[in-house]
Amino acid sequence: MIDKKTVILNSIIKEYLTNLEPISSKYLQTRLEIKISSATIRNYLKRLVEEGRLEQPHISSGRVPSIDTLKEYWKKRIDTNKKIIIDRKELINRYAKKYKIFCEYRFFKSNRLKDVINYKDRFLILEFEKSEFILKYSKKFEIFFSEFLGVESSDLIKVCKSIGLTNLSKKIDAIEEKDIVIEELEEFLNIVSKNREWGNSYIKYFLDGVALEELKDGLYFSKIVPNGYLAYKNRVKIKEKDAKLLFIGALNRDYDGFMKNLTRG
Repeated sequence: MIDKKTVILNSIIKEYLTNLEPISSKYLQTRLEIKISSATIRNYLKRLVEEGRLEQPHISSGRVPSIDTLKEYWKKRIDTNKKIIIDRKELINRYAKKYKIFCEYRFFKSNRLKDVINYKDRFLILEFEKSEFILKYSKKFEIFFSEFLGVESSDLIKVCKSIGLTNLSKKIDAIEEKDIVIEELEEFLNIVSKNREWGNSYIKYFLDGVALEELKDGLYFSKIVPNGYLAYKNRVKIKEKDAKLLFIGALNRDYDGFMKNLTRG
């Protein structure tokens, strides 16, 4: 049996994401794939507003999905377990602009710890695949780092942070190659201008690539993004190269269209 209320709610969400305008019962009736009388539609709309799933910006206007409704919608629609394969990095630039979604990505470059060298009990040299790091000798550090031979520098940074070696993690991070690509910076600055308190706390976190390295893969709707926005972080392939991708945008952006176009090639 068809759940008419669900059909109406989903139709309003899809139309709203396409047009970003309140949806009237009359307009909705022309877009539904099943026949429902205008009176029935109005009754369902009233109930959905009472339930907090829809909102009516003005008495004379149509309805829009509530923030909670859009959160639930994207939780179901965006598959965080699916690896995105992008044929060309130019597609990220094109569709970030089209859908007004801030994006940043970084190609994965291996930089494993190869050796821990004790230089005359004066210095400790951490030899990575692509760089070296020197610190004052400590027997404890020599034993500690020797246990992480073969570990990526990015993972070693996380380990140091987790056990309180914050300054050391920052120094190791400083030798990392920073090749972060940012697309649609204007949209990020637009988010910051609308959410200044959040921006003061998180602008460097995102623009310096810290979020790209620290965030676990998944969807985020709070804390690291303002209310009414989402963030997505995942490992992807761009031109057959492994990379990390993060994007941020308002809940009313068309992420279905954005992600389909990214993977279409």
